[in-house]
Amino acid sequence: MAKKSVAKKSSTAVPFHVISKPGCEKCEALKGWLGENNVKFEEWSLADEEVKQKLINDEKFTEKFCDVEGCMVYTPVIRLDDSGEYYFKELFNQSGLRVDAVKKILKLK
Repeated sequence: MAKKSVAKKSSTAVPFHVISKPGCEKCEALKGWLGENNVKFEEWSLADEEVKQKLINDEKFTEKFCDVEGCMVYTPVIRLDDSGEYYFKELFNQSGLRVDAVKKILKLK
């Protein structure tokens, strides 16, 4: 499974993954902000078939992103490792990255 670990010195954050896809500007904005703030994370790319299979087999993922017609994933997505919860709507608004929301989700100060 393709995992990318990114960070210099980690800020205190709950362990999490960023789910992204190639060409996603919002994904790059989120990952850029995390990197600038030295927040350690692992990236799962939807371009990776193993990542897709892992997500399809995750009940919390399918409850949030799938219905009888298939799955629709808006990226980026933050997946908290401890709870398995997924966040995507909370991350951006019309003005861009919602830094306060990201800090709250990740329990950053």
